[in-house]
Amino acid sequence: MTTQTADQSSNVTKLREAASSGPRLTARATFSFQNDTADLSPEIPIIAPSMAGIADSEPQKGEDLSGKKKVIFFIGRGKTGKTTLIRWICETALSSGSVFLMADMDPTNDTFSKYIDGVARPDDAGEPALAVKFLERLLQHALEQKMSLAVDMGGGDTTLRSFFKQLPDIVALFESAGFAVVLVFTVGPQEEDLSPLATMAALGFHGTVTAIVLNEGLVEVGETRLTAFDRTMRHSAFKAALTRGAVAVWMPKLLPAAAVEIRRLQFRDAVEGQTGMGTTPLGPFDRTRVSIWMRNMEANFTGIRTWLP
Repeated sequence: MTTQTADQSSNVTKLREAASSGPRLTARATFSFQNDTADLSPEIPIIAPSMAGIADSEPQKGEDLSGKKKVIFFIGRGKTGKTTLIRWICETALSSGSVFLMADMDPTNDTFSKYIDGVARPDDAGEPALAVKFLERLLQHALEQKMSLAVDMGGGDTTLRSFFKQLPDIVALFESAGFAVVLVFTVGPQEEDLSPLATMAALGFHGTVTAIVLNEGLVEVGETRLTAFDRTMRHSAFKAALTRGAVAVWMPKLLPAAAVEIRRLQFRDAVEGQTGMGTTPLGPFDRTRVSIWMRNMEANFTGIRTWLP
């Protein structure tokens, strides 16, 4: 057995030697990573999916209010992104050197006044009579001082409605003094979010201009903004507002919104890596997300930039 195994091994060795010394097969095609040249074969056609209804549309252009002072009322139900919007608008305006008045009339959520110093707020925003009196004095002060004013009216607010019933010519009064009254409604995908818009319209309260801000941050995962807001945009209250000249604006989703808010950070500070009331700054990805969001906000609001402070 041992001799037979040795003979077989010897035969295999002889065959290998014969193969190495004889003619060898040569590959018809070879590849060398180092010597690989550009592929000059025709490209494969790729049909891109349709972006209709997905790609961002051009921002709508509103009436030019350049040179006018503005009284801007931010109106919307709770959790529709109103505070985030007014914070961005006011932070942007302040960083550019604008001088204007700010007030927080929200009876249940004073978040806006916690982010920016100097935001006026009634001692008891939850007391209707006192809130109306505060608003009257605030508007009179802006009128006398000829200063723009941004007011967060709070979710479910009745103060502005009550004041308008007392003084239905308020818009005409400000316009005669060279002001523009800007109504900004924040709306989510729920049809009920249009109720403040419908209520003001029913009262006959129409500003010089009106913006309806559609908050993409409330769109559920897996839905497009158009499918989420389909019923809202087909609602009679929404369509009637557009017919009267209102401008719809998309507010992009801010993924790290909670991380920014819990640190009580202004948006620019979040991008710059400051910690605010937290112990650590946002991570590099979230800082980049905030930066991109700010650029997108600037682009989306380009058409109504002159409506802002």
